[in-house]
Amino acid sequence: MKLIEFDGQDFKIADEALLVRPIRELFRADKSKKKEEFWKQISYLWFMCDPRSSYMYITDENEREVEVKQQEGFGSSWKPSKLLMDAMAQYRKIVVTTSALLIEDIRYGINNVRAFFREADPRALDDKGRPLYQISSVTSAIKQGLELSEMLAVAEKKLAKDFESEAATRGSAERAVYENI
Repeated sequence: MKLIEFDGQDFKIADEALLVRPIRELFRADKSKKKEEFWKQISYLWFMCDPRSSYMYITDENEREVEVKQQEGFGSSWKPSKLLMDAMAQYRKIVVTTSALLIEDIRYGINNVRAFFREADPRALDDKGRPLYQISSVTSAIKQGLELSEMLAVAEKKLAKDFESEAATRGSAERAVYENI
């Protein structure tokens, strides 16, 4: 599903996004001419939920929320409204694909391997003076981390193709509603 369109000069909410009731309600709730509050909420939704967001590498949603708020200027005390939370839940359901789920799982695995790297000191000894971590387990984890990184790159390319093919039209004709089912 396309959420935002850019016409070369300005951003516009995609027509299909307004078909989603909570997003449409967010749009209608902002009575201002420039819809600044709506755009603030939609950007938060995109950064937090879209698999293509540059913040999705942060697999812990609470940590992602803190980072999005800080980097995008929301302020630490800003909280998403109930309506925005509903829109986020609905958007997650709509954009989920097998590729997106795979990417999420691979990122989680990579984070676990990274955590192992940070705690696995080959010089650390147990209470009997034996190595706590074997060099072979550390090197094996490095190999697995590299394999996971490669899998992530492949999955991200697949996801990009999924979104491109979804947005593509046949010839110059637009898709009929039933073609997306």
